Amino acid sequence: MSVRILLALVFAASTLPGSVEAHGGGCRKSSPPGQCCHMDKKAGRVHCH
Repeated sequence: MSVRILLALVFAASTLPGSVEAHGGGCRKSSPPGQCCHMDKKAGRVHCH
């Protein structure tokens, strides 16, 4: 595979919305208005979207 094609694939994958990666769990009650915060067990931290 050429380097250009590989770079194009990496770039395309990095620009996909974060919601493409499914994860379970609901929103924390302390989430800011309009956001859903929850624990990302893989990364070990809370993230919001």
